[in-house]
Amino acid sequence: MLIAEAVWADRFRRPPWYLRWLLTVGYVVLSLPAVLLLVGPDRRDRSIWESTGASCRRTFLRPLSDGLRPGAFLVSPDFRHVARMGWRFLTLLVLLAAFKELLTEHPRWTVGCAAVLIGLLCTRLNVADHVIMAAARSQEREKLLDFLEERLRWMQAHCDEIVIVAHSQGGFLAHQLMTRDGGRNQSKVMRLVGVGSGLKPIRLLQQLRRPLVWAVAWMLPTASLCLAWGASPLIEPSSSEIAAGMLMYLEATMPALVVPLGAQSPEFTSAMLDSVAESMRQVQFGLLFLGDMPWERWAAIAVSAALTLACGLTIRFRIRPTAERLFALPPSNGPQQLEWEEYSSQHDMVGRMLLPTLPRGVEQEATPVLGHPLGDHTRYFDDDGLLTRHLAARLLADVESSTHQSLGASRWAETVARYERALRKQHDRRRCFQGVLMLWVAAGSLTPRMARGATLVDAVVGSWQVLAAATVLLSAAFTWRGRRSHRKLVAMLDAELRGEPQPAPSVTIVAPQHRAAATLALAIGAVVSFLGALGLTMLSGLQPAWNVRSPGAPMIAAFTLAALAAATGSGYRVRRAWIAGAGLFACLPALASSGPLGSTAPAWAKAPGGPLAATVLVTLTLALVSLSRARLVHLPEASSNCSPSVPTAGKALPHSRRSADDVESGVRAGGRLAGAPRITR
Repeated sequence: MLIAEAVWADRFRRPPWYLRWLLTVGYVVLSLPAVLLLVGPDRRDRSIWESTGASCRRTFLRPLSDGLRPGAFLVSPDFRHVARMGWRFLTLLVLLAAFKELLTEHPRWTVGCAAVLIGLLCTRLNVADHVIMAAARSQEREKLLDFLEERLRWMQAHCDEIVIVAHSQGGFLAHQLMTRDGGRNQSKVMRLVGVGSGLKPIRLLQQLRRPLVWAVAWMLPTASLCLAWGASPLIEPSSSEIAAGMLMYLEATMPALVVPLGAQSPEFTSAMLDSVAESMRQVQFGLLFLGDMPWERWAAIAVSAALTLACGLTIRFRIRPTAERLFALPPSNGPQQLEWEEYSSQHDMVGRMLLPTLPRGVEQEATPVLGHPLGDHTRYFDDDGLLTRHLAARLLADVESSTHQSLGASRWAETVARYERALRKQHDRRRCFQGVLMLWVAAGSLTPRMARGATLVDAVVGSWQVLAAATVLLSAAFTWRGRRSHRKLVAMLDAELRGEPQPAPSVTIVAPQHRAAATLALAIGAVVSFLGALGLTMLSGLQPAWNVRSPGAPMIAAFTLAALAAATGSGYRVRRAWIAGAGLFACLPALASSGPLGSTAPAWAKAPGGPLAATVLVTLTLALVSLSRARLVHLPEASSNCSPSVPTAGKALPHSRRSADDVESGVRAGGRLAGAPRITR
């Protein structure tokens, strides 16, 4: 039994078309905290919410110890939590900046876009109205449940056992159907499967009508705003002495990378060391900046801490105990209890939500789809989807248990599980690579503006065009690449299920514990190359007689090394030729420039950019050594069975994209199975 929007979308009464848009916008505004959870933590951040059983002291000291280890940011869960939240808030700021620019600079376009949006909200394409109906209109919801219950009654009269597959808002409706009147509808229903379910967001919208939950939902954003404003003198480069000192340090060390060693006199070295010492004093002064903060800032921080503490205590003792019972299904009256499973992609904006939590054992491992927040929600049942093949394994297991025939369900399930793990790791690697590249773009776009005194928010607003273009281009490129790799692995899975010989594993990932050294070395080489390119450009203008050639070559090396560092840190295997090519570009000014004409120093000591070339070569050598010793993981893993093909009537399935009805008809055609079919789709 499939419960999707196509089944029930025309079975409830909508508000008049001229009021539909206004009611939708008003409901979104009143439920703004729930909307903000779309950029909040997801299922990958489960460790934030769940208790680990460790003491408070260990929980506090673990992030501190991780922060002291080089490269811990690559594997630390805490850093991944912060990175995901930072990426989402950066995207949100870019969208708000784009909206502000559209509203202030192009009012006619704003009016046109608003008219188109209002027109869409007035039509039957207003999917948000479906969510509002399920969450807030109890009469219409009960009528819809009556309709679904009538269809379920028909299924119960004609089938022995029923499996319900519910997608999106259907997950909430199916859950309501199973909890109605103490679980009276659970008769003959053996399994409830939620796919990208809207159960969590709709239930959260319902809970916002409770005054206590509503207050907590608004207190958390308020606490975040108070903390951001109170701590802004410490985190904004315009008023942070630490950031100013770091910029002074980079400016002081930049000449040492490009000036030839033979031209670095004792006076030059002394001046550089004095500048470095001054920058360090400024950093130390910035660390003591807390005493100069006005009382208003301290009051805002205290209010933020008090609100956060109040929210934590309220959630712990008043909300969480009831939330754990919120989704519990009543026990079934039959001999077999109802199995409840929830599947979602890691990136599906509807199904990935962390809160509220479901009962233990309900949420399954993430289903690899495509890796797109919007596209994943509608692609679970595509021809190249892994979820359909996973459900087919469950179907075969059900048929085996009812007919006592061996159909190879365990081998099918094991094969699908191996490819699911491979696709999940591949999606994580690709998503991490995209995020680190976006981090490099953001750093290059925001740093110049922040160095001129802009705050972080002002820098994002001022650079929203570059950030928006990079976001769209990277998303399009990685989505296209992800679709190709996904289809390739699914084709391999289908071939293996048919019993065909398999090629070598197509996914090679560097083990996480062997990425840190190479990533740090390549990142340092990228930063040094970038600073060297700026210094060589300045040196060519200050000393034209030195004949500085190709001052922009280290900039190409910097961009290349930055991309290679992002790829290595994400788990990609980087070719050594690319690293060698980037090193050649970094050394090109030192090899092609002549340097001071009257100098009697050796050629290597009077070449501009010589220290830069030596530094980059050292870092790249360390990276190459680390990469040569890294352990590689090949996915998918080798099968534990000799032949993973699934026999049906004496032969393998011709193709794994067969529906449940096709599989069942194939089993019955074998002439070995007696009795009526027991699985209904």
